[in-house]
Amino acid sequence: MHHPAPSCGARSRAIPLTIVVADDTPDYRQIVRAILASVSDTMSIVGEAENGDEALAVVRRERPDIVITDLMMPLLNGIELTRRIRQELPETRVVLMSNYTEDAYRLMASDSGADAFVSKQVINDMLLPAIRDVIRRRLSGGSGPLLPGRGASFEDLQGGG
Repeated sequence: MHHPAPSCGARSRAIPLTIVVADDTPDYRQIVRAILASVSDTMSIVGEAENGDEALAVVRRERPDIVITDLMMPLLNGIELTRRIRQELPETRVVLMSNYTEDAYRLMASDSGADAFVSKQVINDMLLPAIRDVIRRRLSGGSGPLLPGRGASFEDLQGGG
C-alpha cells in the first residue's frame, strides 16, 4: 500500500522525513503507522511492503530517508534488503526490527549495515528513540552503520539486554 507524501505547500516547517515500512505482518505495519502518527509533522510514511522484494522496489522508487524493516521476511530478508539499500542508496538509513533479540541477530543487523536494531517486544517504547538517535548521528556527521561502542549500542536501542 502506498501513501502519498504530504504536500508541504507554504508551510515554513521542514519537509517531513520520508519513511518506508516493510514487514510481512500487517499488525506490525499498523503498529509502526500508529507510532509514527504521533510525529506526522516530522516523519511521513511514503510506502509500505509486505516482503523484501516489494520493499526494495518501493525503496528504489521513493528513495526514503529511513527504512524500517523486519529482519525475517519472505523473498528477501531484512539483512539482504539492508545490504542492497547500502549499496544502492547509501544515504538511506535502516532500522531493523525483530522478535528475535539474541546477540547473533543484533550482530547480523550490524554487519549488514543497519543503523539501528529494535526488538518488536519493546517497539512502542524504543522505535522513536532509535529513529531520533539515527537522525541525530546523521546530522552530527556520523556515517556508517551503528556499531557497539560508537554512539548508542544495539542493546541501548533495543531496550537493554
